[in-house]
Amino acid sequence: MTSALNAFNQVVKLGTKNDGIYRYQHIEAWHDFDGYTCYLKACGVTLSLLFHGKYHIDYQQPQQLNDFMSLIDKLSVKGQLG
Repeated sequence: MTSALNAFNQVVKLGTKNDGIYRYQHIEAWHDFDGYTCYLKACGVTLSLLFHGKYHIDYQQPQQLNDFMSLIDKLSVKGQLG
């Protein structure tokens, strides 16, 4: 999930913050009050990045997860989408 953490950092860095949620293009990112749990949301998927490298992914359809991971990988590797 290193790419997810990189993507989270990019959304926070490049995004616009409103009501505690950073938004960058199609991705939303936020964290809990102490910063130990971070969240990414896009394509109908919510990824919870938990303490000690654990995570939880919530989605309805497999294609949503594929689209989400593709978006996260692009953002993580390139530092931006496009």
